Amino acid sequence: MLRNARGRIALVLGVVMVALGAWLLASAFVLRRPPITGKPLLDAAFAFFFLLRGAMNVRSARRLPAMPVRPRDHTEE
Repeated sequence: MLRNARGRIALVLGVVMVALGAWLLASAFVLRRPPITGKPLLDAAFAFFFLLRGAMNVRSARRLPAMPVRPRDHTEE
């Protein structure tokens, strides 16, 4: 479970990027719609970038350690 905000943001951003990359690939090559950027190769490059970067974000979010807990000061006054 992710306990810090950085991990949550990286995970959400990674999932969104993977979904966007998959949609770009499916839109251009499976559904045979016209390319969004005007060139099929450019759509494929953007899809590859989003899939790769999204996967890297998800992987790094899962590897982030939990927030460190400061030890209590047990000095007696």
